Amino acid sequence: MKNINFKEMLNGKNLALSFQHLLAMYAGAIVVPIIIAGALDYTPAQTSYIIAADIAICAIATLLQVYKGKYIGIGLPVVMATAFTGIGPIVQAGTEYGPATAYGAVFAAGVIMLLLAPIFAKLNRLFPTLVTGIVVSLIGLTLIPVAINYLAGGDDASNYGSMENLIVGSVTFVIILLLYRYTKGFVQSISILIGMLGGMVVAGFFGQLDFSSVQSASWFQLPVPFGITHLEFELGSIVSLVIVGIVTIIESTGNYLALGSMMDKKLEEADLRKGYFSAAIAYMLSGIFNTNPQSAFSQNLGVIQMSGVKKREVILNLVILMLIAGFIPKIGIIATAVPTPVLGGAMIFLFGNVVAYGISVIGSVDLSGNNALIVGAAIVVGVGVTVKPEAFVQLPSWISWITSSGIVAGTIVAVFLNLFFNGLDEN
Repeated sequence: MKNINFKEMLNGKNLALSFQHLLAMYAGAIVVPIIIAGALDYTPAQTSYIIAADIAICAIATLLQVYKGKYIGIGLPVVMATAFTGIGPIVQAGTEYGPATAYGAVFAAGVIMLLLAPIFAKLNRLFPTLVTGIVVSLIGLTLIPVAINYLAGGDDASNYGSMENLIVGSVTFVIILLLYRYTKGFVQSISILIGMLGGMVVAGFFGQLDFSSVQSASWFQLPVPFGITHLEFELGSIVSLVIVGIVTIIESTGNYLALGSMMDKKLEEADLRKGYFSAAIAYMLSGIFNTNPQSAFSQNLGVIQMSGVKKREVILNLVILMLIAGFIPKIGIIATAVPTPVLGGAMIFLFGNVVAYGISVIGSVDLSGNNALIVGAAIVVGVGVTVKPEAFVQLPSWISWITSSGIVAGTIVAVFLNLFFNGLDEN
């Protein structure tokens, strides 16, 4: 692969960083197939398949982004994992028409996204520095409720908000904080990994470590085309998944712009087009392999910002780890043993770093006059949609996709207000 140092991939430090990325994204990546399998009454065998297929296709989707070719691949350390916005439309289509229609809609949405990619890429002038900073800030801000929810134990925890959960999460956060403050170099760059391992030790004293699922997991699971069902097509379901695809493109654009800014790389129309092409191909593969569509994962954006390591070799190692986790469920399931409060403690640090970086980008722009209003309005809308989504439940279906994500809602407000006040001029 062009400009990839394969010796660097085998470097022990880079392998540790890759494992840190895996822990940051794995739980979030597999929770979606678990939810969908439960909603569609899948058998244990089908559930095992969809989890394995999900993480394997996430690996391929990530590879398609990291690769920098003539027609596909943005060439940035982008990590792709399962999009939460796809849960509702997939469950609805699967419940009403059957899983074949749900996965047919995912595939068809990928084809349509492929056709729309060049059009979306031409809109890159809508994201000057001011808008980029707002979008990056929203990525971190809208994930804060996720971090606090995990810190308390997660939605299904019987001891939600208990002292032991808060202690485990807080200890994880404090370990990361101390390491980041008092160490340098490699130890500092893997402070999240060390903090999570320390948090797991504390969680063990509270009886929160459970490796029973490792024993019941199979040794080998190979994703195959149409592993659960063939594909069928229904217009309404396809439209729903196309909307999910548009949301994915907007969210992924935020990650692309953030990574480009971190790496001092100005993204051109051709870069975005290749990134969108890769995302569309991954959607099509998800439909064929009967799993779920992906989006750029903001958790890993936080890892990159914190560690300061932006090598594609680290993400390529992650791709290999994800494939191993997908093909050998008994190994992959180990990552799910990380207690939820431990993840919450780490997420506070990760998402805080993303917010801080977004604020620094905004701070590089003159905020006198209208720009301050643009920032304030966009962030209020984005955070408001995140913390009070029920306020928008009565919106008609043709427009409700805008409030399906705080990032999407805030980004749209930022883009339109910037156009209104500043036009297409760079801020």
